[in-house]
Amino acid sequence: MQHWLDDDAALCSIEILSEAVERACVPGIVELRMLRNALREALQSKTPEAVKTAFGMFARVDRDYRRRIAHEALTLATEQKGRFAPRERVVRRTRLVT
Repeated sequence: MQHWLDDDAALCSIEILSEAVERACVPGIVELRMLRNALREALQSKTPEAVKTAFGMFARVDRDYRRRIAHEALTLATEQKGRFAPRERVVRRTRLVT
């Protein structure tokens, strides 16, 4: 049985992380290219296995690059704040007629 990732927040976080890797990518670092490709695959296929693979690749990246990527991701998330955030609920009070 195949499961698909359809949570908007999870997809948004993968997209942000992918963009952060693009920004932090250094030519010649194979780990970063592999991470970038794994994140792209996760976005395309939207399967939990692809997501696990991508985040496993992230865990294998050098600590300094992970910090740089995390900083870029936080910056991007701040810029895109509210894109997939839950909307505020409007509570309407009903009037009681007496």
